[in-house]
Amino acid sequence: MNTTTTSSLPLGAAAPATAARRAMRWPWVLLAIALASGLLFVLKGYQLFQATMVLAYAIALLGLNMLTGYNGQISLGHGAFFALGAYAAGILMEHAGAPYWATVPAAAVVCLAVGYLFGRPALKLEGLYLALATFALGVAMPQLLKYKHLEAWTGGVQGIVLIKPDAPFGLPLSQDQWLYVFALGVTVVMFLIAHNLLSSGTGRAMRAIRDHAMAAEAMGVDNRHYKSMTFGVSAAYTGVGGARCSSSRPTRSRCFCPSRCWWASWWAAWARCGARSSAPSSSCLCPTWPSRCPRRRPGRFMVWC
Repeated sequence: MNTTTTSSLPLGAAAPATAARRAMRWPWVLLAIALASGLLFVLKGYQLFQATMVLAYAIALLGLNMLTGYNGQISLGHGAFFALGAYAAGILMEHAGAPYWATVPAAAVVCLAVGYLFGRPALKLEGLYLALATFALGVAMPQLLKYKHLEAWTGGVQGIVLIKPDAPFGLPLSQDQWLYVFALGVTVVMFLIAHNLLSSGTGRAMRAIRDHAMAAEAMGVDNRHYKSMTFGVSAAYTGVGGARCSSSRPTRSRCFCPSRCWWASWWAAWARCGARSSAPSSSCLCPTWPSRCPRRRPGRFMVWC
């Protein structure tokens, strides 16, 4: 019998091939960034707003893809973290006077903590049971944000009215153009962080748990820690997407309803879960239902629930 073992191969022979494949991706990444930057001078008005929304959804779907595609956990309640990130950004800007750029890491930290605390007790649940638990969170979050004792912070059914930021340093950009540039920069940074995370030992542990949790634990992987951590990081990414969404469109409770989580799950599955490139392609299909949202006043945006 003719067999071939890995011992017959030169040590590290696969490393140059892997490095070459990764190097071939960067020109395409730079081309995609250049094309996205060119949209700033091509799109105007509502089309530019839609492009900004695509970037916000891309960040959120990347977080969902990390949880489902790379770690094998099913979530139907990520709309709750999307809402939490949006309201965290709105409350900080309205009541704390925080600058808009500081709300991005703040929303990430808040959603990371909530996601980790929610994912820790949910470790005993898998498959359909985990999906139902996250679904309950997605259903409850809009009602919690409209709770009468929180109206002073969230605005209740009236939402939060904020002023759109002007372009800094005297840049000749409109408010919508600057929001698109800022959203593009945040998107690039978040994708780079995800690339480094998923290419590290942490990413390999996440995929090992997805493929066979018992075998991963036998090899020394702490399943409880990595599952909770993945849930928290996924929630943080979704919260950053919500923070970017809150500064670009008026949102109501229907924008955070479970049906959006179902759509997001289907988009991630359609675009091949477990691939980082699936988030941008899936986000282009996100419906925004503009006719159902109230019209914005010039120079303002609103956070509703």
